[in-house]
Amino acid sequence: MEVLSTRSVWCLIVLLAPLWPAFAQVKSAPPAPRSAHEFVQGFYDWYDPIALRDNPGPASDIALKEKRSTFSPELARLLKEDSDAQARCAELIGIDFDPILMSQDPEERYEVGTIRREGEIFQAEIYGVRSGKRFEKPAVIAEFMQSNGRWFFVNFVYPEDHTDLLAILKSPRAKCTVPRPPPAAGH
Repeated sequence: MEVLSTRSVWCLIVLLAPLWPAFAQVKSAPPAPRSAHEFVQGFYDWYDPIALRDNPGPASDIALKEKRSTFSPELARLLKEDSDAQARCAELIGIDFDPILMSQDPEERYEVGTIRREGEIFQAEIYGVRSGKRFEKPAVIAEFMQSNGRWFFVNFVYPEDHTDLLAILKSPRAKCTVPRPPPAAGH
């Protein structure tokens, strides 16, 4: 068996030392989803229980707060603007459904179906599941992409309505005629 000389070991250390920060970064960074399917299904597995519980506001607000990086900057900004406008108004002026599930009454679970790719954009069919049975048609098609190793949603398409979230959020919003009163002092 051949033993490395002290000089050889030092040469290896000198050659490999500049690579150490790269190894350290890889270890400390959170693991990226191994696949597009894993990203989308992981998000819906996290999101659906939130949508099912009784929240003080929309579940999509919680997603924006806790997982903002899973949305493109444009989508996050438009969702936040809609939510903020609605919070200032006592009447309905914004979206009146869950934009991630395309529902007012979430199903017990959501399952990713076929994923297609068109250029840089991926499209995942999202199916509601009730009593263990997956619906025949997707409730929503989640559009997402990857940039710099990070996956994020760019839009949600609603096949039944032939529209999408970005188009809805960019369309003119109703004017608020009944502002929400400020919270009472001490609350």
